Amino acid sequence: MNYLKLDIGCGSCKKEGTIGIDILPQPGVDYVLNLETDNLPLADRSVDYVYSSHCLEHLKDPTKIFTEISRVCVDGAKLELWTPYAWENSAFIIDHKLFFNEDHYLHICVWYVDFWEKVLNARWILSEFTFIIEPHILVELYKNKINLDFALRYYKGIVKEFCAHIEVRREYQGEIIQPQRKFAVNRYAEKHVIASKGNISFKEDELKKAINWFTTRRA
Repeated sequence: MNYLKLDIGCGSCKKEGTIGIDILPQPGVDYVLNLETDNLPLADRSVDYVYSSHCLEHLKDPTKIFTEISRVCVDGAKLELWTPYAWENSAFIIDHKLFFNEDHYLHICVWYVDFWEKVLNARWILSEFTFIIEPHILVELYKNKINLDFALRYYKGIVKEFCAHIEVRREYQGEIIQPQRKFAVNRYAEKHVIASKGNISFKEDELKKAINWFTTRRA
């Protein structure tokens, strides 16, 4: 069976081979919809791929479109959801209403899967985060010998945009999967795994030393 492929919020730049959906009539838009209120005009389990690029941040609440995506997706359908990264200046331009970071997807796919499985009528499995880091920023981090995992945890302005890669699964009985984290210099460049030390551990005396250092240090 030939399943459908969607571009949610396609604007005038619809991804090749997809059905374009947008709130405004433009060249390439096949269905004009309000993503926060309207149903997708597609049959249940008729879609095997959903792409969205810089659309979701314009919605106050993506729950409606997420439930509709779940409804129309077949078991094993792939989602590729691109947005500005929350800790980057362009995330805050006019008309952006949500500021996406990892926690939005971890909440759905890792932390509260039982709750969201009831909302979505499917389990969303988050396989990967892809972070786009522009070349000049990557080089500057390297020159200053700043660990990328550390920079992602604590710095702003590092990541230009990021993508959540998700698989829609029905009647999933497997374990909760932790996503991989990868970076690239643009969407079409080679991706690299981000080395991580995992959760930060410390001893009680280290915390005391840190507090003492911060409270006694003078400029």
